[in-house]
Amino acid sequence: MCGVAGIILSASRAPDRLPADAIARVLETQHHRGPDARGLWEDPAGNAVLGHNRLAIVDLTDTGAQPMHDDENRVVIVYNGELYNYKALRRYLEQRYSVRFRGSSDTEVFLYGIKHLGVDRFLGEAEGMFAAAVFDRQTRKLVLVRDRAGEKPLCYALTPDGLMFASEVRALVEGLGSTPPLDESALYLYFLLRYVPAPFTMLSGVRKVPPGHYLIWEPGRDPQVKPYFSWDQGAKEIAPSQGNFDAAVKKVEQHLIESLNGCLMSDVPLGFFLSGGIDSSIVAALARRHFGLSINTYTIGFEGDPESETDISEQTAKIIGSRHVSQTLRSADLGPLSSSLIETMDEPNGDRSCVPTFLLCQHARSEVTVALGGDGGDELFGGYGRYPGLRNSLPEGLFPRGRDAAAAYFQKSLPVYGMTNLATAGLLPTAEASDWLASISTSLMPPRNAEVAIRYFDFATYLPGAVLSKVDRMAMQVSLEVRTPFFSRALLNWASVLPPEFLINGGVLKPVLRTLAQKLGLQHIVNLPKKGFGMPGAFLQANAAELTVRGTAALDLLNHHPLLPPAMTGLGDRLRPVMGAHQNALWATIVLGEWLRALPVRHA
Repeated sequence: MCGVAGIILSASRAPDRLPADAIARVLETQHHRGPDARGLWEDPAGNAVLGHNRLAIVDLTDTGAQPMHDDENRVVIVYNGELYNYKALRRYLEQRYSVRFRGSSDTEVFLYGIKHLGVDRFLGEAEGMFAAAVFDRQTRKLVLVRDRAGEKPLCYALTPDGLMFASEVRALVEGLGSTPPLDESALYLYFLLRYVPAPFTMLSGVRKVPPGHYLIWEPGRDPQVKPYFSWDQGAKEIAPSQGNFDAAVKKVEQHLIESLNGCLMSDVPLGFFLSGGIDSSIVAALARRHFGLSINTYTIGFEGDPESETDISEQTAKIIGSRHVSQTLRSADLGPLSSSLIETMDEPNGDRSCVPTFLLCQHARSEVTVALGGDGGDELFGGYGRYPGLRNSLPEGLFPRGRDAAAAYFQKSLPVYGMTNLATAGLLPTAEASDWLASISTSLMPPRNAEVAIRYFDFATYLPGAVLSKVDRMAMQVSLEVRTPFFSRALLNWASVLPPEFLINGGVLKPVLRTLAQKLGLQHIVNLPKKGFGMPGAFLQANAAELTVRGTAALDLLNHHPLLPPAMTGLGDRLRPVMGAHQNALWATIVLGEWLRALPVRHA
């Protein structure tokens, strides 16, 4: 993985007056994203500065260094990610456009792909995870692009000088030179969701490029944000027959193997996350069986947890023949580890699995530079325990609007504070937050089957907002690249045609993947219930006294912090009566307060 940064100016400047120092500060702040090299490019015409932090994965030579320009010195790119099908795209560009590549990196393929195929066509063909900025010096047009699922981050801000962008929000603030106030809409959505969804960030005026979108900006014009991908919730479902089910299992296995073929590309050591669950176990088993790799697998357990997955993952490792290493998070380590981690978070993420995810990444990074996991399997194939019964709690005729169904889902199935408690605290959604809730709720409008439609809803919200952002930020803290094979176009398309019976069968979650696991000899996990990766309730309870003290301190801070918007005056006291409604609310409050305490407050 890498970090990208840059500024495109509204008006040209003399080269010695370019804000290169601002971009240098951004790169220094996000150094952990790419410790192998740092590059800075200043436009001779005085229009732009682009910067790059490099974590070398493919093409370790200088021909893969960035920022990178084309053979005409017209188009310049900074790129973060992996283009899994870059070899096929490279052959096409060589044959169709006679491109002569200087090196063997996927970055160069991305650059020439955008140049010759155009943004929409190229992104339609691209397989991978990425965030990139492409600047055309002749037209002065900037394009910011982000992958389909939102694995890689990209944020931006309009300034008096132009448009500045970076991989991480806190790094961007270093470039801006002053700390914007907290965004009122983002605060509300954070208390509702425990994460900040795109296009919002926690800071006013700073925005994320949404997953599956690209942004175009030219000096003198407003940014245009355009979608190039959405998971097809209107696809025609296949009939729920036994023959079609067997074919679905075979097709999913085929698509995963094809996707793994790209995900396994690496010129550095590579390993696998291995929980006791279905998704990561299938990924590791397929890699071992079909590619003949000698693989390392890693897992994390919790001290005193009778349901710890370490024993299960060790059994899986023996079956597939991997070298396996497990580590245990001790109760006594939660306080110091979580405090230091929260202080370095890019944005507050109240997901309780951030701490074990960081420890897992740190554990793996001691031996490898790239790790594969199973993120996305639950959204694509119906794996969350909150899904069964949604048709009863969100019946088709109950809600006249999709937003009402979304509110009920957040309240019952993904509880943090909940809209009711937030209203009790005097916190109501802003117009922007209401518009966002309405826009993402269309998939839940009748007559959609709630247990099918909720996959699309979570794919657009929870997956990029909570899960993928957590994995990226925790992994990047230790300069580890994490990949998943579940987001290939073929697999996304195939998952969209599965009928409800192939997603939840008599209360059994993910029957397609469970059957595939059985086929791979993983019988011991086939009938196990879904278990999240978050810290167990009993684990948190053992630290209850300390967490209460931290929660109280966070509320005190939220009463008077200088970055709070005026409408949030006395926020801590307003939340105090309802913070104990759920452990998620307490943890999300701790994360926000301690993140805010560590955020530098700078004035222009």
